[in-house]
Amino acid sequence: MISGHDVKYSNYTSKDAAIGWPSWIKPLVWAVLLAILIMVALPTLLYPLTRDQGIYAYIADLMMRGGAPYRDAWELKTPGVFFMYWLAFLIFDRSEFAVRLFDVLYALLSAASVYALAREVFRILPQRQNVASSREEQNTSNYIALCSAWIYAFCYYLLVHFHSAATPEAFMIPFLVASVYGIVRGVRNKRSSLLLLGGVASGFVFWFKPTGGLVILAVLIWAGVEIWRGRWGLARTLSSLMMFALGVVLGLLPIGWYLYGHGLAELLEIWRAYGTRAYLQARGLALGSGPLAMLDVIMRYVRDWQLFVWLSLAGVIGIFAHCRRGSRILPVLRQGTVIVVFLLSSVVAVFLQGKLFEYHWIPILVPMSILSASSVVGLAQEIRGQVGGVLHDMRSIFSVMIIVGLLLWMGYDHLVRYRRVAAYLTGRLSAEQYYAQFDIGKDFSHIGTCRAATYLHEHTKSDETALIWGVEPLVNFLAQRRSPTSYISFYVLVNGEDSNPRFEAWRQDFLEDIQRSPPTYIILVNNDVTPLAPLGSRAQLDQIPAFKRILETEYSFETQIEDYLFYRRRTGTGMKKVSCAMRNLRSPFHTTCV
Repeated sequence: MISGHDVKYSNYTSKDAAIGWPSWIKPLVWAVLLAILIMVALPTLLYPLTRDQGIYAYIADLMMRGGAPYRDAWELKTPGVFFMYWLAFLIFDRSEFAVRLFDVLYALLSAASVYALAREVFRILPQRQNVASSREEQNTSNYIALCSAWIYAFCYYLLVHFHSAATPEAFMIPFLVASVYGIVRGVRNKRSSLLLLGGVASGFVFWFKPTGGLVILAVLIWAGVEIWRGRWGLARTLSSLMMFALGVVLGLLPIGWYLYGHGLAELLEIWRAYGTRAYLQARGLALGSGPLAMLDVIMRYVRDWQLFVWLSLAGVIGIFAHCRRGSRILPVLRQGTVIVVFLLSSVVAVFLQGKLFEYHWIPILVPMSILSASSVVGLAQEIRGQVGGVLHDMRSIFSVMIIVGLLLWMGYDHLVRYRRVAAYLTGRLSAEQYYAQFDIGKDFSHIGTCRAATYLHEHTKSDETALIWGVEPLVNFLAQRRSPTSYISFYVLVNGEDSNPRFEAWRQDFLEDIQRSPPTYIILVNNDVTPLAPLGSRAQLDQIPAFKRILETEYSFETQIEDYLFYRRRTGTGMKKVSCAMRNLRSPFHTTCV
Protein backbone atom coordinates (compact mmCIF):
# COMPACT_ATOMS: atom_id res chain seq x y z
CA MET A 1 0.00 0.00 0.00
CA ILE A 2 1.26 3.48 -0.88
CA SER A 3 1.24 6.01 1.91
CA GLY A 4 0.06 9.57 1.56
CA HIS A 5 3.62 10.85 1.71
CA ASP A 6 4.61 8.53 -1.16
CA VAL A 7 1.62 9.73 -3.24
CA LYS A 8 2.60 13.31 -2.63
CA TYR A 9 6.04 12.81 -4.15
CA SER A 10 5.33 9.95 -6.55
CA ASN A 11 5.40 12.27 -9.59
CA TYR A 12 8.29 14.36 -8.31
CA THR A 13 11.52 13.87 -10.24
CA SER A 14 15.09 14.81 -9.48
CA LYS A 15 14.93 17.48 -12.18
CA ASP A 16 12.32 19.36 -10.14
CA ALA A 17 14.74 19.80 -7.24
CA ALA A 18 18.04 19.74 -9.09
CA ILE A 19 20.50 22.49 -8.34
CA GLY A 20 21.38 24.51 -11.42
CA TRP A 21 25.18 24.64 -11.72
CA PRO A 22 27.02 26.96 -14.15
CA SER A 23 28.36 25.19 -17.23
CA TRP A 24 31.99 25.84 -16.27
CA ILE A 25 31.73 23.98 -12.96
CA LYS A 26 32.13 20.48 -14.41
CA PRO A 27 35.35 21.14 -16.40
CA LEU A 28 36.76 23.00 -13.40
CA VAL A 29 36.08 20.03 -11.14
CA TRP A 30 37.78 17.63 -13.55
CA ALA A 31 40.77 19.95 -13.90
CA VAL A 32 41.14 20.12 -10.12
CA LEU A 33 40.87 16.34 -9.79
CA LEU A 34 43.49 15.83 -12.49
CA ALA A 35 45.80 18.34 -10.81
CA ILE A 36 45.41 16.50 -7.50
CA LEU A 37 46.37 13.19 -9.14
CA ILE A 38 49.47 14.74 -10.69
CA MET A 39 50.43 16.25 -7.35
CA VAL A 40 50.07 13.00 -5.39
CA ALA A 41 51.86 10.99 -8.11
CA LEU A 42 54.91 13.26 -8.35
CA PRO A 43 56.68 12.11 -5.14
CA THR A 44 56.34 8.46 -6.16
CA LEU A 45 58.67 9.10 -9.11
CA LEU A 46 61.45 9.78 -6.60
CA TYR A 47 60.84 6.63 -4.56
CA PRO A 48 63.90 4.37 -4.23
CA LEU A 49 63.79 0.62 -4.61
CA THR A 50 63.90 -1.48 -1.46
CA ARG A 51 64.78 -5.07 -0.65
CA ASP A 52 61.97 -6.96 -2.45
CA GLN A 53 61.96 -4.56 -5.38
CA GLY A 54 65.72 -5.00 -5.64
CA ILE A 55 65.20 -8.74 -6.07
CA TYR A 56 62.71 -8.15 -8.89
CA ALA A 57 65.05 -5.65 -10.56
CA TYR A 58 68.05 -7.97 -10.31
CA ILE A 59 66.15 -10.90 -11.86
CA ALA A 60 64.68 -8.72 -14.62
CA ASP A 61 68.20 -7.47 -15.38
CA LEU A 62 69.37 -11.09 -15.60
CA MET A 63 66.54 -11.84 -18.03
CA MET A 64 67.63 -8.95 -20.25
CA ARG A 65 71.12 -10.48 -20.34
CA GLY A 66 69.84 -13.91 -21.34
CA GLY A 67 69.36 -15.37 -17.86
CA ALA A 68 66.24 -17.00 -16.49
CA PRO A 69 64.41 -16.64 -13.18
CA TYR A 70 64.68 -19.49 -10.66
CA ARG A 71 67.38 -21.21 -12.67
CA ASP A 72 69.83 -18.29 -12.39
CA ALA A 73 68.31 -16.51 -9.38
CA TRP A 74 66.45 -18.21 -6.53
CA GLU A 75 63.15 -16.53 -5.60
CA LEU A 76 59.74 -17.54 -4.27
CA LYS A 77 57.62 -15.00 -6.15
CA THR A 78 55.81 -16.11 -9.29
CA PRO A 79 57.30 -14.64 -12.49
CA GLY A 80 54.72 -12.04 -13.53
CA VAL A 81 56.45 -9.26 -11.59
CA PHE A 82 59.80 -10.03 -13.25
CA PHE A 83 58.26 -9.48 -16.68
CA MET A 84 56.86 -6.12 -15.53
CA TYR A 85 60.30 -4.96 -14.41
CA TRP A 86 61.78 -6.33 -17.63
CA LEU A 87 59.22 -4.29 -19.58
CA ALA A 88 60.03 -1.16 -17.56
CA PHE A 89 63.74 -1.59 -18.30
CA LEU A 90 63.02 -2.24 -21.96
CA ILE A 91 61.01 0.98 -22.29
CA PHE A 92 62.81 3.36 -19.93
CA ASP A 93 66.30 1.84 -19.43
CA ARG A 94 67.61 0.04 -16.34
CA SER A 95 67.26 2.32 -13.33
CA GLU A 96 65.21 2.94 -10.21
CA PHE A 97 63.47 5.84 -11.94
CA ALA A 98 62.43 3.58 -14.82
CA VAL A 99 60.59 1.28 -12.41
CA ARG A 100 58.86 4.18 -10.67
CA LEU A 101 57.80 5.88 -13.90
CA PHE A 102 56.47 2.61 -15.24
CA ASP A 103 54.60 2.04 -11.97
CA VAL A 104 52.96 5.48 -12.12
CA LEU A 105 51.76 4.89 -15.68
CA TYR A 106 50.71 1.33 -14.89
CA ALA A 107 48.56 2.59 -12.01
CA LEU A 108 46.61 4.63 -14.58
CA LEU A 109 46.01 1.42 -16.54
CA SER A 110 44.78 -0.19 -13.33
CA ALA A 111 42.49 2.80 -12.75
CA ALA A 112 41.13 2.43 -16.29
CA SER A 113 40.31 -1.22 -15.59
CA VAL A 114 38.53 -0.17 -12.38
CA TYR A 115 36.52 2.32 -14.45
CA ALA A 116 35.46 -0.41 -16.89
CA LEU A 117 34.42 -2.78 -14.11
CA ALA A 118 32.45 -0.17 -12.17
CA ARG A 119 30.68 1.01 -15.31
CA GLU A 120 29.72 -2.54 -16.21
CA VAL A 121 28.55 -3.47 -12.73
CA PHE A 122 26.34 -0.42 -12.26
CA ARG A 123 25.03 0.06 -15.79
CA ILE A 124 21.32 -0.45 -16.39
CA LEU A 125 20.59 -3.36 -18.68
CA PRO A 126 18.67 -2.55 -21.91
CA GLN A 127 15.65 -4.54 -20.78
CA ARG A 128 15.45 -2.48 -17.60
CA GLN A 129 15.91 0.98 -19.04
CA ASN A 130 12.20 1.74 -18.79
CA VAL A 131 12.53 1.37 -15.00
CA ALA A 132 14.78 4.40 -14.71
CA SER A 133 12.95 7.49 -13.55
CA SER A 134 15.31 10.02 -15.09
CA ARG A 135 18.30 10.42 -17.35
CA GLU A 136 20.40 11.14 -14.27
CA GLU A 137 19.88 7.59 -13.08
CA GLN A 138 20.97 6.36 -16.52
CA ASN A 139 24.24 8.27 -16.05
CA THR A 140 24.83 7.07 -12.51
CA SER A 141 27.06 4.21 -13.65
CA ASN A 142 29.28 6.69 -15.52
CA TYR A 143 29.64 8.89 -12.46
CA ILE A 144 30.44 5.93 -10.23
CA ALA A 145 32.93 4.56 -12.77
CA LEU A 146 34.81 7.85 -13.14
CA CYS A 147 34.85 8.41 -9.41
CA SER A 148 36.05 4.83 -8.83
CA ALA A 149 38.98 5.21 -11.21
CA TRP A 150 40.01 8.50 -9.63
CA ILE A 151 39.79 7.13 -6.08
CA TYR A 152 41.87 4.07 -7.00
CA ALA A 153 44.66 6.16 -8.53
CA PHE A 154 44.52 8.65 -5.66
CA CYS A 155 44.75 5.92 -3.02
CA TYR A 156 47.54 4.08 -4.80
CA TYR A 157 49.69 7.17 -5.20
CA LEU A 158 48.99 8.61 -1.75
CA LEU A 159 48.42 5.70 0.62
CA VAL A 160 50.65 2.91 -0.70
CA HIS A 161 54.14 3.32 0.75
CA PHE A 162 57.29 3.17 -1.36
CA HIS A 163 58.20 -0.33 -0.19
CA SER A 164 54.79 -1.71 -1.24
CA ALA A 165 54.44 -0.13 -4.70
CA ALA A 166 55.66 -1.85 -7.89
CA THR A 167 54.96 -5.27 -6.36
CA PRO A 168 53.19 -8.36 -7.77
CA GLU A 169 49.89 -7.32 -6.19
CA ALA A 170 50.02 -3.89 -7.84
CA PHE A 171 50.84 -5.28 -11.28
CA MET A 172 48.16 -7.96 -10.93
CA ILE A 173 45.29 -5.46 -10.67
CA PRO A 174 44.39 -4.98 -14.39
CA PHE A 175 44.35 -8.74 -14.93
CA LEU A 176 42.31 -9.44 -11.79
CA VAL A 177 39.82 -6.72 -12.68
CA ALA A 178 39.64 -7.96 -16.29
CA SER A 179 38.83 -11.43 -14.97
CA VAL A 180 35.98 -10.13 -12.81
CA TYR A 181 34.81 -7.90 -15.68
CA GLY A 182 34.69 -10.82 -18.12
CA ILE A 183 32.72 -12.97 -15.69
CA VAL A 184 30.23 -10.23 -14.80
CA ARG A 185 29.63 -9.07 -18.36
CA GLY A 186 29.56 -12.62 -19.69
CA VAL A 187 26.90 -13.66 -17.19
CA ARG A 188 24.79 -10.54 -17.66
CA ASN A 189 24.94 -10.69 -21.47
CA LYS A 190 24.94 -14.51 -21.63
CA ARG A 191 28.01 -14.50 -23.91
CA SER A 192 30.60 -17.26 -23.66
CA SER A 193 33.23 -15.18 -25.46
CA LEU A 194 33.32 -12.76 -22.53
CA LEU A 195 33.77 -15.64 -20.12
CA LEU A 196 36.69 -16.72 -22.30
CA LEU A 197 38.19 -13.25 -21.75
CA GLY A 198 37.70 -13.61 -18.01
CA GLY A 199 39.43 -16.98 -18.11
CA VAL A 200 42.45 -15.64 -20.02
CA ALA A 201 42.86 -12.83 -17.48
CA SER A 202 42.53 -15.37 -14.66
CA GLY A 203 45.40 -17.38 -16.10
CA PHE A 204 47.63 -14.32 -16.04
CA VAL A 205 46.54 -13.55 -12.46
CA PHE A 206 48.11 -16.84 -11.35
CA TRP A 207 51.54 -15.76 -12.62
CA PHE A 208 51.37 -12.62 -10.46
CA LYS A 209 49.75 -13.90 -7.27
CA PRO A 210 48.09 -17.32 -6.92
CA THR A 211 45.99 -16.08 -3.99
CA GLY A 212 44.19 -13.82 -6.47
CA GLY A 213 42.45 -17.02 -7.52
CA LEU A 214 40.40 -16.82 -4.32
CA VAL A 215 38.75 -13.62 -5.58
CA ILE A 216 38.07 -15.24 -8.94
CA LEU A 217 36.59 -18.31 -7.25
CA ALA A 218 34.29 -16.14 -5.12
CA VAL A 219 33.10 -14.21 -8.19
CA LEU A 220 32.51 -17.50 -10.01
CA ILE A 221 30.27 -18.60 -7.13
CA TRP A 222 28.40 -15.30 -7.46
CA ALA A 223 28.10 -15.97 -11.19
CA GLY A 224 26.76 -19.45 -10.45
CA VAL A 225 23.99 -17.94 -8.34
CA GLU A 226 23.14 -15.49 -11.13
CA ILE A 227 23.11 -18.33 -13.68
CA TRP A 228 20.78 -20.34 -11.46
CA ARG A 229 18.47 -17.35 -11.05
CA GLY A 230 18.54 -16.76 -14.80
CA ARG A 231 17.73 -20.42 -15.54
CA TRP A 232 20.38 -20.84 -18.20
CA GLY A 233 19.97 -24.55 -18.62
CA LEU A 234 22.54 -27.29 -18.19
CA ALA A 235 23.96 -27.20 -21.73
CA ARG A 236 24.63 -23.44 -21.73
CA THR A 237 26.07 -23.57 -18.21
CA LEU A 238 28.52 -26.35 -19.08
CA SER A 239 29.48 -24.60 -22.31
CA SER A 240 30.23 -21.39 -20.41
CA LEU A 241 32.34 -23.22 -17.85
CA MET A 242 34.30 -24.90 -20.63
CA MET A 243 34.97 -21.54 -22.27
CA PHE A 244 36.18 -20.09 -18.98
CA ALA A 245 38.45 -23.09 -18.36
CA LEU A 246 39.82 -22.79 -21.90
CA GLY A 247 40.56 -19.14 -21.23
CA VAL A 248 42.46 -20.02 -18.04
CA VAL A 249 44.66 -22.43 -20.00
CA LEU A 250 45.30 -19.81 -22.69
CA GLY A 251 46.22 -17.27 -20.01
CA LEU A 252 48.70 -19.65 -18.41
CA LEU A 253 50.36 -20.58 -21.70
CA PRO A 254 52.54 -17.53 -22.63
CA ILE A 255 54.58 -17.31 -19.43
CA GLY A 256 54.38 -21.07 -18.91
CA TRP A 257 55.83 -21.61 -22.39
CA TYR A 258 58.68 -19.21 -21.61
CA LEU A 259 59.44 -20.94 -18.32
CA TYR A 260 59.51 -24.37 -19.93
CA GLY A 261 63.22 -25.05 -20.14
CA HIS A 262 63.97 -21.66 -18.53
CA GLY A 263 63.33 -22.22 -14.85
CA LEU A 264 59.97 -24.01 -14.61
CA ALA A 265 61.49 -27.11 -13.00
CA GLU A 266 63.32 -24.94 -10.48
CA LEU A 267 60.15 -22.95 -9.70
CA LEU A 268 58.20 -26.14 -8.99
CA GLU A 269 61.02 -27.44 -6.81
CA ILE A 270 61.21 -24.18 -4.86
CA TRP A 271 57.52 -24.23 -4.07
CA ARG A 272 57.38 -27.94 -3.35
CA ALA A 273 60.38 -27.91 -1.00
CA TYR A 274 60.23 -24.43 0.54
CA GLY A 275 57.20 -22.39 -0.45
CA THR A 276 54.66 -24.79 1.05
CA ARG A 277 56.74 -25.53 4.14
CA ALA A 278 59.23 -23.14 5.76
CA TYR A 279 57.77 -20.08 4.02
CA LEU A 280 54.27 -20.68 5.36
CA GLN A 281 55.64 -21.05 8.89
CA ALA A 282 57.29 -17.62 8.87
CA ARG A 283 55.58 -14.77 10.70
CA GLY A 284 54.67 -11.45 9.19
CA LEU A 285 53.98 -8.06 10.76
CA ALA A 286 52.03 -9.49 13.71
CA LEU A 287 54.74 -9.70 16.37
CA GLY A 288 52.69 -11.78 18.77
CA SER A 289 50.25 -14.63 18.37
CA GLY A 290 46.50 -14.63 18.50
CA PRO A 291 43.79 -12.35 17.09
CA LEU A 292 44.77 -9.29 19.16
CA ALA A 293 48.24 -9.18 17.62
CA MET A 294 46.72 -9.23 14.14
CA LEU A 295 44.11 -6.65 15.16
CA ASP A 296 46.84 -4.18 16.10
CA VAL A 297 48.31 -4.41 12.58
CA ILE A 298 44.90 -4.20 10.93
CA MET A 299 43.96 -1.08 12.86
CA ARG A 300 47.05 0.69 11.54
CA TYR A 301 45.77 0.20 8.01
CA VAL A 302 42.28 1.31 9.04
CA ARG A 303 43.78 4.48 10.52
CA ASP A 304 45.76 5.21 7.34
CA TRP A 305 42.85 4.47 4.98
CA GLN A 306 40.08 5.60 7.31
CA LEU A 307 38.09 7.85 4.96
CA PHE A 308 37.77 5.21 2.27
CA VAL A 309 37.15 2.47 4.83
CA TRP A 310 34.08 4.32 6.10
CA LEU A 311 32.91 5.21 2.59
CA SER A 312 33.28 1.56 1.57
CA LEU A 313 31.24 0.39 4.53
CA ALA A 314 28.60 2.98 3.67
CA GLY A 315 28.60 1.65 0.11
CA VAL A 316 28.11 -1.93 1.30
CA ILE A 317 25.25 -0.90 3.58
CA GLY A 318 23.71 1.18 0.79
CA ILE A 319 23.81 -1.70 -1.67
CA PHE A 320 22.10 -4.13 0.68
CA ALA A 321 19.63 -1.50 1.89
CA HIS A 322 18.56 -0.75 -1.69
CA CYS A 323 18.35 -4.48 -2.40
CA ARG A 324 15.92 -4.97 0.47
CA ARG A 325 13.61 -2.06 -0.04
CA GLY A 326 13.75 -1.81 -3.83
CA SER A 327 14.59 1.87 -3.70
CA ARG A 328 13.91 3.96 -6.79
CA ILE A 329 16.50 6.58 -5.83
CA LEU A 330 19.51 4.68 -7.18
CA PRO A 331 18.29 1.38 -8.64
CA VAL A 332 21.70 0.65 -10.15
CA LEU A 333 23.19 0.23 -6.67
CA ARG A 334 21.32 -3.05 -6.31
CA GLN A 335 23.64 -4.53 -8.93
CA GLY A 336 26.75 -3.97 -6.81
CA THR A 337 26.63 -7.19 -4.80
CA VAL A 338 29.48 -8.63 -6.89
CA ILE A 339 31.71 -5.80 -5.65
CA VAL A 340 30.87 -6.77 -2.07
CA VAL A 341 31.89 -10.33 -2.97
CA PHE A 342 35.12 -8.92 -4.44
CA LEU A 343 35.80 -7.01 -1.22
CA LEU A 344 35.15 -9.90 1.16
CA SER A 345 37.17 -12.41 -0.87
CA SER A 346 40.09 -9.95 -1.08
CA VAL A 347 40.07 -9.61 2.70
CA VAL A 348 40.00 -13.39 3.10
CA ALA A 349 42.96 -13.68 0.69
CA VAL A 350 44.97 -11.28 2.88
CA PHE A 351 44.29 -13.31 6.02
CA LEU A 352 44.99 -16.53 4.16
CA GLN A 353 48.55 -15.32 3.51
CA GLY A 354 48.87 -14.50 7.19
CA LYS A 355 51.68 -11.95 7.06
CA LEU A 356 49.57 -8.78 6.66
CA PHE A 357 52.20 -6.89 4.65
CA GLU A 358 50.87 -3.68 3.12
CA TYR A 359 51.22 -4.88 -0.46
CA HIS A 360 48.91 -7.82 0.33
CA TRP A 361 46.11 -5.27 0.81
CA ILE A 362 46.49 -3.57 -2.58
CA PRO A 363 43.80 -5.70 -4.35
CA ILE A 364 41.32 -4.45 -1.74
CA LEU A 365 41.75 -0.96 -3.21
CA VAL A 366 39.66 -2.02 -6.22
CA PRO A 367 36.35 -2.84 -4.46
CA MET A 368 37.06 -0.18 -1.85
CA SER A 369 37.34 2.46 -4.58
CA ILE A 370 34.14 1.35 -6.29
CA LEU A 371 32.16 1.16 -3.06
CA SER A 372 33.49 4.55 -1.95
CA ALA A 373 32.51 6.01 -5.30
CA SER A 374 29.00 4.61 -4.99
CA SER A 375 28.69 6.30 -1.59
CA VAL A 376 29.95 9.65 -2.87
CA VAL A 377 27.75 9.58 -5.99
CA GLY A 378 24.75 8.46 -3.98
CA LEU A 379 25.23 11.29 -1.51
CA ALA A 380 25.72 13.82 -4.33
CA GLN A 381 22.53 12.74 -6.07
CA GLU A 382 20.57 12.84 -2.83
CA ILE A 383 21.78 16.38 -2.17
CA ARG A 384 21.05 17.45 -5.72
CA GLY A 385 17.73 15.79 -6.37
CA GLN A 386 16.16 14.22 -3.32
CA VAL A 387 13.23 15.93 -1.64
CA GLY A 388 13.08 16.05 2.14
CA GLY A 389 12.73 18.21 5.16
CA VAL A 390 15.29 20.00 7.28
CA LEU A 391 16.32 16.72 8.93
CA HIS A 392 17.24 15.20 5.57
CA ASP A 393 19.20 18.30 4.58
CA MET A 394 21.12 18.21 7.86
CA ARG A 395 22.04 14.55 7.30
CA SER A 396 23.49 15.42 3.91
CA ILE A 397 25.36 18.45 5.24
CA PHE A 398 26.77 16.42 8.12
CA SER A 399 27.91 13.65 5.74
CA VAL A 400 29.69 16.13 3.49
CA MET A 401 31.38 17.77 6.48
CA ILE A 402 32.64 14.40 7.73
CA ILE A 403 33.98 13.41 4.29
CA VAL A 404 35.72 16.74 3.71
CA GLY A 405 37.12 16.76 7.23
CA LEU A 406 38.60 13.28 6.94
CA LEU A 407 40.03 14.11 3.51
CA LEU A 408 41.73 17.24 4.87
CA TRP A 409 43.01 15.28 7.86
CA MET A 410 44.47 12.66 5.54
CA GLY A 411 46.08 15.35 3.39
CA TYR A 412 47.62 17.01 6.43
CA ASP A 413 49.17 13.70 7.52
CA HIS A 414 50.95 13.49 4.16
CA LEU A 415 51.83 17.19 3.89
CA VAL A 416 55.38 16.68 5.12
CA ARG A 417 56.09 14.41 2.15
CA TYR A 418 55.27 17.16 -0.33
CA ARG A 419 57.23 19.75 1.62
CA ARG A 420 60.29 17.49 1.38
CA VAL A 421 59.77 17.00 -2.36
CA ALA A 422 59.50 20.75 -2.90
CA ALA A 423 62.62 21.37 -0.82
CA TYR A 424 64.56 18.68 -2.70
CA LEU A 425 63.51 19.90 -6.16
CA THR A 426 64.40 23.50 -5.27
CA GLY A 427 67.80 22.55 -3.88
CA ARG A 428 67.06 23.27 -0.22
CA LEU A 429 67.57 19.58 0.63
CA SER A 430 70.50 17.48 -0.56
CA ALA A 431 69.97 14.02 -2.03
CA GLU A 432 71.27 12.41 1.15
CA GLN A 433 68.96 14.47 3.34
CA TYR A 434 65.97 13.72 1.14
CA TYR A 435 66.55 9.97 0.80
CA ALA A 436 67.31 9.54 4.49
CA GLN A 437 63.53 9.42 5.03
CA PHE A 438 63.43 6.07 3.23
CA ASP A 439 65.45 4.24 5.86
CA ILE A 440 63.12 1.54 7.18
CA GLY A 441 63.85 1.35 10.88
CA LYS A 442 67.24 -0.29 11.39
CA ASP A 443 67.08 -2.96 8.70
CA PHE A 444 67.32 -0.95 5.48
CA SER A 445 69.17 2.20 4.44
CA HIS A 446 68.80 3.48 0.91
CA ILE A 447 71.79 5.79 1.28
CA GLY A 448 73.88 2.92 2.59
CA THR A 449 72.74 0.64 -0.23
CA CYS A 450 73.66 3.23 -2.87
CA ARG A 451 77.05 3.84 -1.27
CA ALA A 452 77.76 0.13 -1.10
CA ALA A 453 76.75 -0.29 -4.75
CA THR A 454 78.95 2.64 -5.80
CA TYR A 455 81.92 1.22 -3.93
CA LEU A 456 81.39 -2.23 -5.45
CA HIS A 457 81.09 -0.79 -8.96
CA GLU A 458 84.27 1.28 -8.60
CA HIS A 459 86.37 -1.55 -7.13
CA THR A 460 85.47 -4.37 -9.50
CA LYS A 461 85.54 -5.05 -13.21
CA SER A 462 82.35 -5.63 -15.16
CA ASP A 463 82.95 -9.39 -15.41
CA GLU A 464 83.73 -9.84 -11.70
CA THR A 465 81.11 -11.05 -9.25
CA ALA A 466 80.08 -10.22 -5.69
CA LEU A 467 78.31 -12.49 -3.23
CA ILE A 468 76.08 -10.74 -0.70
CA TRP A 469 75.33 -12.90 2.32
CA GLY A 470 71.88 -11.48 2.97
CA VAL A 471 68.83 -10.50 0.93
CA GLU A 472 70.28 -7.49 -0.87
CA PRO A 473 70.43 -8.13 -4.65
CA LEU A 474 69.61 -4.43 -4.99
CA VAL A 475 73.32 -3.76 -4.40
CA ASN A 476 74.20 -6.13 -7.26
CA PHE A 477 71.64 -4.44 -9.50
CA LEU A 478 72.74 -0.88 -8.76
CA ALA A 479 76.41 -1.82 -9.13
CA GLN A 480 75.68 -3.89 -12.27
CA ARG A 481 77.63 -6.80 -10.83
CA ARG A 482 76.06 -10.24 -10.84
CA SER A 483 76.12 -12.83 -8.08
CA PRO A 484 78.24 -15.97 -8.59
CA THR A 485 75.37 -18.17 -7.43
CA SER A 486 71.65 -18.44 -8.00
CA TYR A 487 71.08 -18.33 -4.21
CA ILE A 488 70.69 -14.57 -3.94
CA SER A 489 68.65 -14.86 -0.71
CA PHE A 490 70.56 -16.47 2.15
CA TYR A 491 67.57 -17.52 4.27
CA VAL A 492 66.83 -20.56 2.11
CA LEU A 493 70.25 -21.92 3.18
CA VAL A 494 69.69 -21.51 6.93
CA ASN A 495 65.92 -21.77 7.38
CA GLY A 496 63.85 -24.92 6.92
CA GLU A 497 66.29 -27.67 7.91
CA ASP A 498 63.51 -29.73 9.49
CA SER A 499 60.93 -29.17 6.75
CA ASN A 500 62.88 -28.73 3.51
CA PRO A 501 63.85 -32.03 1.84
CA ARG A 502 66.22 -30.15 -0.49
CA PHE A 503 67.98 -28.27 2.31
CA GLU A 504 71.36 -30.06 2.20
CA ALA A 505 71.36 -30.30 -1.61
CA TRP A 506 70.82 -26.54 -1.94
CA ARG A 507 73.64 -25.87 0.53
CA GLN A 508 75.97 -28.08 -1.45
CA ASP A 509 74.99 -26.34 -4.70
CA PHE A 510 75.74 -22.98 -3.08
CA LEU A 511 79.21 -24.08 -1.92
CA GLU A 512 80.02 -25.55 -5.32
CA ASP A 513 78.99 -22.31 -7.03
CA ILE A 514 81.34 -20.11 -5.02
CA GLN A 515 84.20 -22.64 -5.26
CA ARG A 516 83.79 -23.04 -9.01
CA SER A 517 83.57 -19.28 -9.60
CA PRO A 518 84.97 -17.46 -6.56
CA PRO A 519 83.48 -13.99 -6.15
CA THR A 520 85.78 -11.00 -5.96
CA TYR A 521 83.90 -9.78 -2.90
CA ILE A 522 81.87 -11.46 -0.19
CA ILE A 523 79.70 -8.87 1.52
CA LEU A 524 78.19 -9.49 4.95
CA VAL A 525 75.18 -7.49 6.10
CA ASN A 526 74.24 -6.28 9.56
CA ASN A 527 70.71 -5.50 10.75
CA ASP A 528 68.81 -7.29 7.97
CA VAL A 529 66.23 -9.08 10.09
CA THR A 530 63.29 -10.42 8.06
CA PRO A 531 60.35 -12.71 8.92
CA LEU A 532 62.12 -15.50 7.02
CA ALA A 533 65.37 -14.90 8.93
CA PRO A 534 64.51 -13.43 12.33
CA LEU A 535 68.12 -13.53 13.59
CA GLY A 536 69.65 -11.68 10.64
CA SER A 537 72.12 -12.97 8.08
CA ARG A 538 75.36 -12.32 9.97
CA ALA A 539 74.10 -14.06 13.11
CA GLN A 540 73.28 -17.15 11.06
CA LEU A 541 76.62 -17.34 9.28
CA ASP A 542 77.79 -20.01 11.74
CA GLN A 543 75.11 -22.37 10.45
CA ILE A 544 77.22 -23.02 7.33
CA PRO A 545 80.72 -23.75 8.70
CA ALA A 546 82.14 -24.57 5.26
CA PHE A 547 81.16 -21.15 3.92
CA LYS A 548 82.49 -19.39 7.01
CA ARG A 549 85.79 -21.25 6.60
CA ILE A 550 86.08 -20.04 2.99
CA LEU A 551 85.44 -16.48 4.15
CA GLU A 552 88.08 -16.67 6.88
CA THR A 553 90.81 -18.40 4.87
CA GLU A 554 90.43 -16.89 1.40
CA TYR A 555 89.10 -13.39 2.05
CA SER A 556 90.29 -10.36 3.98
CA PHE A 557 88.21 -7.58 5.48
CA GLU A 558 88.52 -4.43 3.39
CA THR A 559 85.97 -1.86 4.53
CA GLN A 560 82.57 -1.28 6.07
CA ILE A 561 79.98 0.97 4.47
CA GLU A 562 77.12 1.39 6.91
CA ASP A 563 75.69 -2.11 7.36
CA TYR A 564 77.75 -3.68 4.57
CA LEU A 565 81.06 -5.37 5.40
CA PHE A 566 83.28 -5.93 2.36
CA TYR A 567 85.67 -8.90 2.25
CA ARG A 568 87.95 -9.15 -0.78
CA ARG A 569 89.47 -12.34 -2.14
CA ARG A 570 93.16 -12.51 -1.31
CA THR A 571 94.23 -14.25 -4.51
CA GLY A 572 92.25 -11.91 -6.79
CA THR A 573 93.88 -9.65 -9.36
CA GLY A 574 93.49 -5.94 -9.78
CA MET A 575 93.09 -5.28 -6.05
CA LYS A 576 93.02 -1.62 -5.16
CA LYS A 577 94.47 -0.20 -2.01
CA VAL A 578 91.82 1.29 0.26
CA SER A 579 92.49 4.35 2.37
CA CYS A 580 91.97 4.42 6.12
CA ALA A 581 89.25 7.02 5.63
CA MET A 582 87.31 4.67 3.37
CA ARG A 583 87.63 1.86 5.93
CA ASN A 584 85.67 3.95 8.41
CA LEU A 585 83.06 5.29 6.00
CA ARG A 586 79.75 5.96 7.73
CA SER A 587 76.55 7.72 6.79
CA PRO A 588 75.40 10.51 9.12
CA PHE A 589 71.83 9.39 8.55
CA HIS A 590 72.14 5.65 9.28
CA THR A 591 75.09 4.51 11.38
CA THR A 592 75.82 1.02 12.58
CA CYS A 593 78.93 0.08 14.53
CA VAL A 594 80.30 -3.46 14.58
